[in-house]
Amino acid sequence: MAKSLVIAYVLWFFGGWFGLHHFYLRRDRHAFIWWSTCGGVFGIGWLRDLCQLPEYVRDVNEDKDYMEELTARMRKAGPKYSTWRFGGEMVMGILLGCLVHSALPEELTADGSPYQKIVLLLCPLGVAIGIHLVGNVGREMASFKVAVVTAYLTYPVFFNLNGITYSTLFSAIAVNWKGRSWRRSKRKSGLCRRISILGLCGTLYLILWGSTLYYNSYVTTKDGEVVKLRDAVQNFFKSPAWAETKQTFKDLYAFYQIHGFGRIWEQIVESMDPQGESNARRVLGLTDSATQEEITSACRKLSRQWHPDKQKDHKAKKAAQEKFIEIRKSCDVLSDISIKRSERNKSRSPTKDRTEF
Repeated sequence: MAKSLVIAYVLWFFGGWFGLHHFYLRRDRHAFIWWSTCGGVFGIGWLRDLCQLPEYVRDVNEDKDYMEELTARMRKAGPKYSTWRFGGEMVMGILLGCLVHSALPEELTADGSPYQKIVLLLCPLGVAIGIHLVGNVGREMASFKVAVVTAYLTYPVFFNLNGITYSTLFSAIAVNWKGRSWRRSKRKSGLCRRISILGLCGTLYLILWGSTLYYNSYVTTKDGEVVKLRDAVQNFFKSPAWAETKQTFKDLYAFYQIHGFGRIWEQIVESMDPQGESNARRVLGLTDSATQEEITSACRKLSRQWHPDKQKDHKAKKAAQEKFIEIRKSCDVLSDISIKRSERNKSRSPTKDRTEF
């Protein structure tokens, strides 16, 4: 069934940033690139499509005149160099290379880590996939072998985020120099197969972003403390906010009614208990208004009460040990928070060593 230029423009206008017009025209790689880069690098490619859509429609419909022109170009020489395509290869290569790097926990990518070889293996692969993806859009093909070999040869020379940039540059140059050819015929796949493949690729892409956010993102508390998102999430599931989810949403709504959207994010972060302070107080049986003396007293009392050496039975001893560890962790959390707040208050104080009455 022939594709309509009018429908293509309608889809371009309403869903072009998600690549709907490319999916309609059976340009699935193009559609994925547009979806993953917000319309071809924040709308740049989307605007260019305004002029390119007539050619894309003629291509998918295998228009007689267009196919004769294309055949003549294929017989004459290989694909011409395109600055747009080269730029797209650079963007996707750097994007996927950096995304693979940032999706790994910082402990694995830190200098001196015994797991740095994982980065050495995975990042060039992300670079090669990004270049190969753009290079195979439309009637052109790019050699994955050239892309991946060049990426693996150049990345170890720099072995850092700058290495991803250089690796992408050399790999894209190599592909455009020796790894490009014409796609003589297009393989037509069914709708279900196309949706399944795009869905799988989209899922893997979102998993990489999710891993990046979970392992290497931070939240800032109202006290200015920076906490890793994964620690904040773990503390959230232990916090009273999770145990009392409904009440938390009610409190957030009430806060919104009073303060509006301006400060709602601050309140959301606070309700997540990113530092684990609320959970620590709950373990020790303390209120939010508890003084430092009360915290110290509770820590000593509960530590003596749940010390494993006081238990004779094996099961009771094991349960007491788990409780004792939980108590000590809670005490350490509150102690660290107290020390940091004290240091911060001193640094903010206009005068030092001042006695207050």
